[in-house]
Amino acid sequence: MSVPRILSVLAHPDDESFLMGGTIARYARSGEAEWYLLTLTRGEASRHRRRLNLSSDEMAARRTTELTAAAFHLGIAEVFIRSYPDGGLRDLDPRLLIHEVETLVRQLAPAVMVTFDVQGGSLHPDHIVAHHVSKHVFCEQRERLPVLRRLAFGGLPEEMVQRFPRNLAGIPSDRLHARIPVAEYREYERMAIFAHESVRPDVEEYNYENWMLGEFEYYSFFQERPDAVLRDLLTIP
Repeated sequence: MSVPRILSVLAHPDDESFLMGGTIARYARSGEAEWYLLTLTRGEASRHRRRLNLSSDEMAARRTTELTAAAFHLGIAEVFIRSYPDGGLRDLDPRLLIHEVETLVRQLAPAVMVTFDVQGGSLHPDHIVAHHVSKHVFCEQRERLPVLRRLAFGGLPEEMVQRFPRNLAGIPSDRLHARIPVAEYREYERMAIFAHESVRPDVEEYNYENWMLGEFEYYSFFQERPDAVLRDLLTIP
């Protein structure tokens, strides 16, 4: 019997490790699911490009290599990395991105799609675009693919980010639908995080309260209201 598939739709190399690396490792490394990753940009607009004295193309190549290494640590079955403009997704005809995601969803037939929440966590416009594109595709394809059952949005609890010095958007308590235990897979996540060597200062500056390597990772669900907070993305009440 084949295992279910999970597809995450994200914007940049490192989003998978920083935001949901423990969750990915938990499902992929345990064999509970096959995890696939679509990354819409190659991260060439990173603020670290000038520090490293790299051209945009060189930065993109480096971050692509780093993403490949991180995906290996996490156990991702396959990475699909695209070359849409980093920082420029909001300026594209959304139909381009919808077609991109829709094509992959039809190909993979995942049980669950995972992306950013509506505010993108860090309020990055690329994250927000990925959210809306994923939601559009999910609504269209769940009517055609019976296996597609859930759209999950990764983030941090609102009460947690309110303690951080940086302006971030969190998941309100009444929308926190899953709290996934990931401590057992922390070492895989740590290796994946540090595979993104070119953006290591982001870990040092923004990993408040060590949230990137916490014991749990958090999700809200689209058009679902479970009676209790779940511990599994694949459990459909």
